[in-house]
Amino acid sequence: MEINNKVKVWNFDLPPFPREGLFHLDMSEHCQVTRLLKWEASRLAHVNQLDVFESADKLKKFQKNLRKKLWEKFGVSYDPALPLDVRSYGKIQMPGYTIEKLIYQSRPGLYVTGLLYVPEGKGPSPAVLQMHGHNPEGKFGLNVQQTSIALVQNGFVCLTVDAIGAYERAHQCYNTEYHGNTLGGHVMNTGETLMGQQVVDNMRGIDLLRSLKYVLKDKIGATGASGGGNQTMWLAAMDERVTAAMPVVSVGSFQSYVYGMNCMCELLPDGLTFTEISGVLALIAPRFLRIGNALYDCNHDFSVAEMLKSYHPVERIYWSLGIPEKISFSVADRVHGYSDRQRESALGFFKYALMGVGNGNALPEPNAPMLPMDELKLFDPPSSRPKEVATLPDLCRRKGEELHNKMLAVKSFSAGAERRKLAKLLRLRSLPGSMKLSSYAEVSGVKRYALTVGDHLLPFLYKEGTVKGKIRIIVHPEGKGELSAETIAAAAADGASLIMPDLFGTGETCQQAPCGGLHHQYFRQLLWIGRSLMGEWMYGISALIRAAKKNFKAKEVDLWGVKECGMAVLFVGALEKGISSITVENAPASLRFDDRTVSSFKSNPFVKFLPNGIYSVAASQPGFLCWGDISLAEALSGTRVNWISPRSSDGTVLSQEEFSAYCQEVETLKGKF
Repeated sequence: MEINNKVKVWNFDLPPFPREGLFHLDMSEHCQVTRLLKWEASRLAHVNQLDVFESADKLKKFQKNLRKKLWEKFGVSYDPALPLDVRSYGKIQMPGYTIEKLIYQSRPGLYVTGLLYVPEGKGPSPAVLQMHGHNPEGKFGLNVQQTSIALVQNGFVCLTVDAIGAYERAHQCYNTEYHGNTLGGHVMNTGETLMGQQVVDNMRGIDLLRSLKYVLKDKIGATGASGGGNQTMWLAAMDERVTAAMPVVSVGSFQSYVYGMNCMCELLPDGLTFTEISGVLALIAPRFLRIGNALYDCNHDFSVAEMLKSYHPVERIYWSLGIPEKISFSVADRVHGYSDRQRESALGFFKYALMGVGNGNALPEPNAPMLPMDELKLFDPPSSRPKEVATLPDLCRRKGEELHNKMLAVKSFSAGAERRKLAKLLRLRSLPGSMKLSSYAEVSGVKRYALTVGDHLLPFLYKEGTVKGKIRIIVHPEGKGELSAETIAAAAADGASLIMPDLFGTGETCQQAPCGGLHHQYFRQLLWIGRSLMGEWMYGISALIRAAKKNFKAKEVDLWGVKECGMAVLFVGALEKGISSITVENAPASLRFDDRTVSSFKSNPFVKFLPNGIYSVAASQPGFLCWGDISLAEALSGTRVNWISPRSSDGTVLSQEEFSAYCQEVETLKGKF
């Protein structure tokens, strides 16, 4: 392995990208990636839509099996024996109720921040756990406070908690932080999911409520809006102690999630390959369930139409069990959020389900003032927050180091077994028996082609070199148009012919207006249907290797990958034989968070969340660090690898000393095969 932090600029007759004339697909071809995803989502949704169960026994068997599968996908575990270690940070006396500021232990060394609203009187009273959505102020948000106060003034104990990564649990306390893009991807690298972390945090919230002597242990509800509604659904599905659940503006269908816009905390890896939302909602039966949606919701994923696709199959289960009164939905003439109409519906629902009062119809909410945020804060100053209120970067670093040390402690590896594990992890598919190569008009001495392979269409440029039979495939995570003149010149310097493609979802095959940041949509869409973006890129690279040998008579094939695609070419090298050399430019040498990464982390909502910000969520692979790391992939390759500006997971260029340590790690791992 060699390190080179500078790329020499060579004279090269290919003008800088992007340029007119070299992009050659028409719009019908351009949109084939989106059509492919929608078609596959539709097929899987049809296959996995819920059946009606004829008996309670069959329903229980279904629930047991699905919950087991879901825990596997969550990547986390719940320990009811772990001490809650509730710590109080003061109480606020309000007319008719108190608000206690507290934290409790969810997992070892990981604490959740919350506000406990308790009505006056001896009790015991029913209780409701409330989870907030993606509002930046977490549990202090206006609608969240209004819901808590409406519940407590109607006689309910209400525990309102922060989701991990939000406000008092943000990396920088009281800063707005979004966990849904690259940060959520880094969580997946450790084998966990944001969804699973939230489920455990909230189950421990149920533990806390049940531990209170003034709470009726068998009368506990759950609610929340948007991301909080999503948490409500998953909590009630996984925890049978939840008596009544009302998810608000969050229930649609997994099919709509695939081509909609959702957060990483709403992503269930491979979810559509084995269930639909109707299946998850069926886990709540025979308990009380009301679904709240908004007539004017701007998010199609949570539209009334999508909700009804999931609602009606579950409604029939309740009918078959003879309890039609326990399931309902309400549609508010409002926009997305926990609006006044939703709160009125929730009050009527919980009064009926948990108190036996009324018939479930909406009730007027009280008119009560909200408290200023400064009065509700647990930590003043923010630096007083205890280290046990760990943040997502903290968890990524801690879990990453633990997994890395576990990899290094392995005495020997089986190359075949590790390759199979890596291929499965990346959800890599086998190439079909045949491929079709289409040619387009040549421009400025550059030939243009498109390779059809299975359900992929790979447009690429071919620049003839001076050395016959030597071809180098160069890939960039944003497509061929983003390859720099310097990179192209360096790649062609030894006379190799160049193949410069647009891999899946890049360049000519990308979305015109991607939401949530670069690659966010394709990353999550593919995981829903049991694929991965990195796996699709590798699929395309492998197809191009075959085409280089068959159609262009290559005797020697080299790979060159930039940034996230540097990982892709390394992984291909680990799994395929016959690659002459690999060049990795500006790519991460590890997907672990280190102390530097954690300390330099700064939030930037809905854009990029690492300080240098050069990697998208495409660099993340669910469970990757449980398998190993970049060093293990390189050790598997058996191919000469040249690194250009190797970096850490946050994009910081490694020092010579750091890279030397990486090289030594690779050599150590090679010795274990």
